[in-house]
Amino acid sequence: MSLSSAQPINNARVDKPGGQRWAHLMARGRVAWVQIVLLLGAAGLLIGSIFFSYWQIILRAPQYPRGLTVDVYVNRLEDMRSVREVDGLNHYIGMIKLTDAASIERAISVYAILLIALLAAASTFLPGIWRTLARLPVIVYPLVFAVDLFGWLYYAGHSLDETAALSSSIKEFTPRIFGTGVIGQFQTEASFQIGFWLAILAALLALVAVLADWRAKRHAPVS
Repeated sequence: MSLSSAQPINNARVDKPGGQRWAHLMARGRVAWVQIVLLLGAAGLLIGSIFFSYWQIILRAPQYPRGLTVDVYVNRLEDMRSVREVDGLNHYIGMIKLTDAASIERAISVYAILLIALLAAASTFLPGIWRTLARLPVIVYPLVFAVDLFGWLYYAGHSLDETAALSSSIKEFTPRIFGTGVIGQFQTEASFQIGFWLAILAALLALVAVLADWRAKRHAPVS
């Protein structure tokens, strides 16, 4: 038997369809494990974010040189002494109380986060498009929080009580969601806090899992 006749046999052995499918299954298994790790990490980070402040606002005024600090968690406000003081100041310009804003969101937030985390963690076991759809909530959650927060800030600054003592001296406005703002003699400093950034990191991990899944599907051999 010549070398030229043996060469096709070797090539056929390497290029067997069964071997390609086995290699793909091995690669697919590794991708699946990577996705599981990413999604469990995303779920853990999102649940952990419940215990940290998402947003903070500091109000400074002549009578409060040290400032009044309010931390916004997904399900509560802290500290309540500062909340009461800020609500008292807001009363003079006709703004709604902090405790009246996003009350429904705070009531359901923990349950919603747990459901979103569960969907992300279990998505690997779902078929086809359902796998991607189950991961979308954790990806868009930080954006939903930020948009909802901005909506309430806009509403608070554009729904002033005209009968308030200082209503005539304050025009409609939108409090800053980030950075420094000035309202009359008051200065505000707003910033996103660790809880929000944990949710952002969770969203990024879930997004990487989605991209890895799409890439694995695109490179799957045609049967």
